[in-house]
Amino acid sequence: TSSDGPDLPIPLGENLAMTAETQADWRARATAIRRLLRGAFGRPFASLPSRIITAVSAAALVTSFAVAYTSTQTTEAFLRQKIDERFPEVLDRTAERLDGWYAQRELDIDTFARSETVADSVADASGGDRLAREEARKYLAYVREGFPQYASLFVLDERGAVRVWVGERPELPDSLLERLVGARGTGSGTFFRLGGGRYQFISSPIYRDGRGVGSLHAMIARESLEQLLLGEDGTEVATRVFLVGEAGDVMVHSHGDTQRTTHERAVSATPAGAPLVADYLTASGEHVVGTAIPFSRFGWTLVVEESYDVAFAPIVSVRTRIVAINLSIVLACVLLAFLIARSIVQPIHALSESARRIADGATDVELPAAEGHDEIAVLSAALSEMIDRQQRAHEDLRRSNEMLEQLSLTDDLTRLHNHRYFQDRLRVETRRAKRSGDPLALLLVDIDDFKALNDQYGHAVGDEVLRQVAEVLNESVRETDLPARYGGEEFAVLAPRTDGEGAMTLAEKLRLAIAEAEYRPEGVDVEEGLKVSVSIGVALYDGDEKRFFNAADRALYRAKANGKDCAFFDEASAKA
Repeated sequence: TSSDGPDLPIPLGENLAMTAETQADWRARATAIRRLLRGAFGRPFASLPSRIITAVSAAALVTSFAVAYTSTQTTEAFLRQKIDERFPEVLDRTAERLDGWYAQRELDIDTFARSETVADSVADASGGDRLAREEARKYLAYVREGFPQYASLFVLDERGAVRVWVGERPELPDSLLERLVGARGTGSGTFFRLGGGRYQFISSPIYRDGRGVGSLHAMIARESLEQLLLGEDGTEVATRVFLVGEAGDVMVHSHGDTQRTTHERAVSATPAGAPLVADYLTASGEHVVGTAIPFSRFGWTLVVEESYDVAFAPIVSVRTRIVAINLSIVLACVLLAFLIARSIVQPIHALSESARRIADGATDVELPAAEGHDEIAVLSAALSEMIDRQQRAHEDLRRSNEMLEQLSLTDDLTRLHNHRYFQDRLRVETRRAKRSGDPLALLLVDIDDFKALNDQYGHAVGDEVLRQVAEVLNESVRETDLPARYGGEEFAVLAPRTDGEGAMTLAEKLRLAIAEAEYRPEGVDVEEGLKVSVSIGVALYDGDEKRFFNAADRALYRAKANGKDCAFFDEASAKA
């Protein structure tokens, strides 16, 4: 979680670093200005650039050194004030984000520990059911895929023995295992050195029938906390944020520099009231600006620092360039500046707001119409055209993605769900049936003598018959059923909440619908259309997915052996 307060400003020192891209951009601007100058002086005030150049030139003539000195002092005071405001805000936002993050992790682990799947893995004190432990391992592996901040998840029984483990597995000393058995939450927040890394543990007890049977634990690598200190968007690269332990050592650093040691000046800047921003020398001799606040969850201290040269770099630039720049347009050009501002501020503001929304990812931006033929109007038209192209491209991409997603789940020939989608749904439905206790039926449908049809009429006709049989099958099943092409001339139908009697009723309905339909593929001269029949194997889910499918396949084989064009129910699956 993070604060909903205003975004922090980007560290001021970053503005001085000119990348190659920035230099190229300035060269392009200089070229554009030279071209505008050549066309502007012959027609004063005829274009927007000529008005701006005239105003800046007039302002430069009335610039005074007194105003330059005053502006420099004002800028320095303003910069220090902003630093005094920004650093405590960075710490407050980071502390809130960290505290919320830890609270959420504790809530997550407590929620996972309440899962019946996890409780089943430690319910048997004599050793536990292998299937229950395997289900718990799959569950925790699925959880870890959705929560990458957990380096590993594991379950301990009441004696401290590991029952289930997923993820990284460093060797845990017996003393740590004993400590974890009765732990809850993140405790003191201590990092333990295990193998090649350092980890924190979040723990929650596991209860079954009101009795504690074990505990669930999550290992969090220290590296996963660095992004939280770096900031929500990772832009505060010049500002260093780190957590200091009670012994004065750095626990977590936003830039991964946990080998450094902190300094008494930073930690001592944590008063009872507002944090005190101070400049001081680090242990390595670097001149920095920093402050700190307590992080009460673990009794640590949260420190923020920035190089003094970076934080106050704009002062040097202001002192050397303020005389030559338009900071002293205060007296003679007030009226002229007002006229210029009135003519350009409104359209530029509209363009800036639209550009900001585009940068934020908005796709419904509409630019206001710009009147006239000056540069603002030309820029507005160009930006409007760019927005239109972007919106069209975004819509085309959305439609393409939807089509690709649908195609990945659909059989090309029959337009039914494909084998992969069926397997995914089979796993989902069997787990749901096991959890709820509702019946689940599987129908395997195979076209009789399909090879003979292919041999007689050709594969093109066979493909068309497959497509038409799929249409009949799709129209005959219920809305809750899942029809799919399993492979070749074989189809599968999953029927949730359907017992044996209902499954046989559905199978007979499908068999009759397919047998009574007439199939008229192109290129086949048959007066009344081709007729095909199907054999259907039916089985009920008995708690084992593999046995479930084998039972349906066995029933299909019996149906074939009994003369085809019939449905056969596997009684063994019903008894189980």
